[in-house]
Amino acid sequence: MKIDLHIARYKIRLSESQDLPSISWPLHPFGSFLDHSDRQPDIETAVTVVEELPNLTDGPLQFDACHGLWRLYETDAGLLLESLDTKTHQPCALALITKDFSRVDVWTRGEKIGSALGWVPMKIINPIVEVCLLTRLAREGGILLHSAGVLSPTGGYIFTGASGTGKSTLSGFFDARGASVLSDERMIIRKDEREFVTHGTPWVGSGAYAKNESGLLRELFCIGHGPQHQIENLSPAAALALILPQCFLPHWDRAAMESTLAFLSDLVSHIPCRRLIFAKCPDIVDYVQNQLEGIALVAP
Repeated sequence: MKIDLHIARYKIRLSESQDLPSISWPLHPFGSFLDHSDRQPDIETAVTVVEELPNLTDGPLQFDACHGLWRLYETDAGLLLESLDTKTHQPCALALITKDFSRVDVWTRGEKIGSALGWVPMKIINPIVEVCLLTRLAREGGILLHSAGVLSPTGGYIFTGASGTGKSTLSGFFDARGASVLSDERMIIRKDEREFVTHGTPWVGSGAYAKNESGLLRELFCIGHGPQHQIENLSPAAALALILPQCFLPHWDRAAMESTLAFLSDLVSHIPCRRLIFAKCPDIVDYVQNQLEGIALVAP
């Protein structure tokens, strides 16, 4: 079985050579991210379904995601990622990743479907593919940001904040007015020559908004709840202090981390950033539009 995905201009391939049945696939948010082109993959993942994981030699621990999620070890050829079962904290998949994060060999525990053996693509996508994508993205000029995104005919607008600050709420209000919501949980920002481009992703929040679309980034809002709507411009330093904690940072890769910090500095220097406090009320859509000096995010 072969699964090709297109996320923020990266083509990602999962190849399972035994053609075993996939379980819980495709999930709704990933449907529009399936890739049917003949372009070669940027990240190629070869999946082998096994009943018992192989014994692979690992080197020094490079990164521990904690909470029983995954660990990354150094090897002579690259990196070894050990994905853990969140209930038992025992390995459920192993992945050997090349140093350039373009090729991955994965062994994953099969799951029974009656008497047959199957596999769960999402257990490969999260965290293995996600780690590779995040590292490539950071090294090559981009970030994955905890945020919602709205696309208008003139470009994209991002609303970033921690869990509970209102990303899905805002997305619902904009969607109800006919706006194009790209995501209510995670957005990707990449630089295309001199312009910053925002991309929807298949990783969704409680509103399950996901569109495989992109547009030039026009403004970025750091959001939070409050008793009434309020907006203020942010200096680059103030914006950076609010945006950095919402970035998915590649702590395991020095070059990627340095590139991320340089990218963020460039971003806040060129993209208008504002602090948006809002009451949980649908008229926040009109309030934001009025602040954008005639830019229409929703149809009149």
